[in-house]
Amino acid sequence: MNVQKWKIINKDYLDYLRENYESRIPRTDYGNDKLKPFFGELMRVGDLAYVTQVSSAKPRHNKIKANIDFQKIIHNDVLIAVVNLNYMFPVPVSEMTDLEYGKIEEYVDFKNDTAKSKYIDLLKREMKYIKELPLENNARSLYALKYDKPEHVISKRCFDFKTLENGAHKWTEKLIK
Repeated sequence: MNVQKWKIINKDYLDYLRENYESRIPRTDYGNDKLKPFFGELMRVGDLAYVTQVSSAKPRHNKIKANIDFQKIIHNDVLIAVVNLNYMFPVPVSEMTDLEYGKIEEYVDFKNDTAKSKYIDLLKREMKYIKELPLENNARSLYALKYDKPEHVISKRCFDFKTLENGAHKWTEKLIK
C-alpha cells in the first residue's frame, strides 16, 4: 500500500550529503517563494527512510519509457512530471517532518492566498498520482538491483545507496556526540 507523504528534510543534512557523499542530492530551496518538497517513505533500511522528489517534465521525458527507476505522472494524456527513483536517498527519520498544508507558510512566502491555494492544489494533485505508481516495490527492486547487478545500466545511474546510508549514520552519530 502506497502511503507517500510530502516531507521537509533538514537543509543542513541535505548540504552534508551533497558536500561529502553525492553532489547530485536534489535541492529543496529555490528562494523564499518556492519549495520543492521530497516525498516518502519509499522504503526503510533500519532507522533510515528513503525519499525522492518529483521533477518537472521535459520534452525528452516523452521519449523515455517508464521503468523501475523512472516513472511518469500523466494528467489528461499530458506528461506533467516525472519521478527518478535512481536519485532516491536515505534520511534519518529524525531529520524529516511531514509537510502540513496548513503550515506551508513556514516554508514558502506566497504572494497571496490565491498563489498559496494553487500551490497546495498542485501538491495534492501530484500526490494523488504518486500514490498510484508502484514506487515502493520499484524502490526495493532498484535497491537490490544496484548491488546484485552493479554493472547493469540502471544500476550505474543510481546513487550509491549504501555509501549514503553510511553517511546518514555518521550524521546521526555526530548529533549524538
